[in-house]
Amino acid sequence: MKRVIACIDSSPCINALAEAAVWIAKKTQRELVLLQVLDYYPASYHLGEISGVIGFESNAMLLKELAELEQKQSELALDYSNNLLNHISDMILENYGIQAAHIQQKGDFLEQSFNVLRDDDIVVLGRVGERSAERNKPIGSNVENFIRGAKCTVMTVGSTFKPPTRFIFAYEYSPKCVELKKRIAESDLLRLLQCHLLYVGDHPEILNEPMQYLKDAGLDVVAEYRYGDVADNILSYQQEHGIQLIVLGAFSHSKIHQFFLGSITTTIFRNSAVPLLVVK
Repeated sequence: MKRVIACIDSSPCINALAEAAVWIAKKTQRELVLLQVLDYYPASYHLGEISGVIGFESNAMLLKELAELEQKQSELALDYSNNLLNHISDMILENYGIQAAHIQQKGDFLEQSFNVLRDDDIVVLGRVGERSAERNKPIGSNVENFIRGAKCTVMTVGSTFKPPTRFIFAYEYSPKCVELKKRIAESDLLRLLQCHLLYVGDHPEILNEPMQYLKDAGLDVVAEYRYGDVADNILSYQQEHGIQLIVLGAFSHSKIHQFFLGSITTTIFRNSAVPLLVVK
């Protein structure tokens, strides 16, 4: 069975993230899975390699206390994870009538997440994590690395979520974009929404073929072309039309490639209040 994976932590995005994951699960009849990765740091993390300090390793009492502290820290982190998973599960069951499955891992968030993901999963990720929220960062440190590394579709959400009825597909003529067009036509989620096909550039006729292709696949399509800056045009179009979702692909080159390399990523994340869906 296909899955929607909700990456759970205690960030301000958690409620919106859960709502988005439930919405996808209901729309697509996917299994809802809550993923929680314990990536806490043990008590000795900042002490360095103590065995390299002459005479220090002989202090058996200190080492014993340190080991006991790390064991207690591990137990508390596990209790925290269990409580968080159970709280979100109970909320989803009470509010939406869906029983969510759990996956619990310990270690580096990116490494452990990639180990459990399948290519046909849809992952829902808060755009700021609990540590980023504490530092008032607009974008979580793991978000872009997650998007780069994951082989499946990823949705990022902020602190609020409104179920989308329409999405923006930023199009250009390239092999990767042509492939993304096919993925959208086959998507069990996106084919249920109205597609706003947006091209930013000097050749509006480029939209003719993908518009017809998506219509033939059964999607409701609106085509639009504009000139100027890619990020500014996507953001302004989204705001003008009240569109609730922006869809992009992991392109290998072109202007849109910058979404995953620099300034355009930052512009979109900092200025868009709607979720971003990256289709792989």
